[in-house]
Amino acid sequence: MTPLEQLEAKEKKLAGMLREVRKYTKGKTDMGGGWNKKTIEQHIANGTYRADRHGPLPSPVLSLKKPPSIITQTARAAAKWVRNASDEHAIRSGCRFNQRLADYAADFFPKYLRHSKGRWAGQPFDLTDWQRTEIIDPIFGWVNPDGTRRFRRTYIEIPKKNYKSTIASGIGIYMLAGDNEPGSLVWSMGADKDQAKIVHGEAINMIEASDELSRVLKINHTTGEIRFKATNSIYKAVSASPRGKHGPSLYCIIADELHEWYGRKLWENVKYAHRARDNSLFFVITNAGNDLQSVCYSQREKAKAILDGSLVDHTFFAMILAATQAEAEAEMADVENGITELPVARKCNPGLGHVIQESALVMDIKDALHTPSEMPNLLRLTYGIWNTGVNPWLSSADWTACQADFNEKSLEGCECAAGLDVAQVKDMTALTLIFPDEEQPGTFRQLAYFWMPEKTMRDNQHLVDYKAWVEAGLLRVGGGKVIETAIVEAEIQEIFSKFTVGQMAFDPMFVDESRISDVYPDVEMVKFPQTIMQYASPTAFYETLVTNGKLLHDGNDLLAWQAGHCCIKDDLSGNNNKRPIKPKPKDIRTIDGIVAGIMALRLLMNEDVGSAYEDGTAPMYADDIEYDDETDDMEYSGNEEEEGAYV
Repeated sequence: MTPLEQLEAKEKKLAGMLREVRKYTKGKTDMGGGWNKKTIEQHIANGTYRADRHGPLPSPVLSLKKPPSIITQTARAAAKWVRNASDEHAIRSGCRFNQRLADYAADFFPKYLRHSKGRWAGQPFDLTDWQRTEIIDPIFGWVNPDGTRRFRRTYIEIPKKNYKSTIASGIGIYMLAGDNEPGSLVWSMGADKDQAKIVHGEAINMIEASDELSRVLKINHTTGEIRFKATNSIYKAVSASPRGKHGPSLYCIIADELHEWYGRKLWENVKYAHRARDNSLFFVITNAGNDLQSVCYSQREKAKAILDGSLVDHTFFAMILAATQAEAEAEMADVENGITELPVARKCNPGLGHVIQESALVMDIKDALHTPSEMPNLLRLTYGIWNTGVNPWLSSADWTACQADFNEKSLEGCECAAGLDVAQVKDMTALTLIFPDEEQPGTFRQLAYFWMPEKTMRDNQHLVDYKAWVEAGLLRVGGGKVIETAIVEAEIQEIFSKFTVGQMAFDPMFVDESRISDVYPDVEMVKFPQTIMQYASPTAFYETLVTNGKLLHDGNDLLAWQAGHCCIKDDLSGNNNKRPIKPKPKDIRTIDGIVAGIMALRLLMNEDVGSAYEDGTAPMYADDIEYDDETDDMEYSGNEEEEGAYV
């Protein structure tokens, strides 16, 4: 384009902008005095318009006119939008659905937003049916009795490649320029500045691809700020550092990929930064993650509780698109057998067939089936299944295959060995009994019992559903604030009275040997120091039994939960000696039942623990180990280079 053509195009663009402004300003002059008064449209044309100096515009510069927010509607009419108990509560509180507001927000997308990449580059952002009915309509259509927006916070969890960042960018632009909020301050936030720039960068691209928006929204390519001078509003990406995040009164926060946020400090700093604004929105959209102690998982648990009706909060918008582990594994087994239809994946991925091609997803599943290390990511990013372990030790399919039809009553009087993993004050205590199967030599059955202080359950209920396990009889209350030894001992005595318990393995570091012998006089007590050398042989045997379907369980959900995230750690000797560990230090995902089972299984093995190693190295004992009282983790106090040293 020649310089002359560029100038003509610029003048044409400016003329169009002035025509739009003139429709709404009607020649009004600015609010200031003086001999050199200019109309508001002249200030806009000159780039000198300021809302604080020249007064607000009577209507937005953009041609869409936002309808009134207060609506008179019957509860019966609003009932068609009810999807959970919180919606019912909202109607009883006077909330109603304003279809005109929902239409206004939805119309903003195709009228002003343009896709910036791929096969849709340059085309209007036409919302898909699910984007419109499942996200935009409910978030922007529901209003309180006073006309303010009902939903102030969201938690939306959708698998990868379903246009999460694009819809988030569009909402950020709408909250900047379409919602008629003077001084709107919009932040894109992520785990780091680069993550935040994904959504914000897409917003910039969509603005530059739109003639209408590029006329009125000014982009500073140095700072990345997007300014809407008509309302003195700003949209920018901010870093993950908590510093400096306390003060601003935000109108909209776009939190992308919350599962990648580290720690809680940033979240705590910004979670209330929007509440001074009547129509503010904290918009969270994310993939599934792998950290059950993260702020993302706690928000997910709240969303899940709202969806199932166990929690009522009519200001919180919840959406979780995910399959169960069993559904996903069954569908992947079908793919392995030649099936190309993916109804489960389609349920979780509304973009399937539009953004994602089904044939491509079938190929991804086949690749993961032949590369097991890819399976956790496939399950998380395609089926919305949170990873429960960094490197899960036991196959969930193998564990499920070990479930058998037996119970405590059917095993009464049978011989067994016991393993006792004792809690450190406030953690979980576990007792596991291993029964040799007399009819099937080489097969074993296990029963597990668990205790935990009431306070620990209460403090972590938002992360793990302990209440459900208590109600199912799988978890026992073992004290108030801490584990009370007397309660646990009395209940173990009652359990032992039902079976023929020959031996019990225990950790001599945390159990008084003379006391435990007095409490269980008919059971032989066997020390089991918590060292990798003691664990290596029975850990390997435990894995072999599970893999071959010979370590049966009764379907205990708590034990299955622990098996699903139990990891293993190698020693430093290079001999491939392993012991079970939690996914990471201070993790609430306990493995006590698995540990106790391995301890009990050791008592039933017909070999000396030292014979498992080529060089006959003697095991370390408890005197060589230092314990961390908070985490139950261990550190070897001797030379790290010695064989079997565990850190």
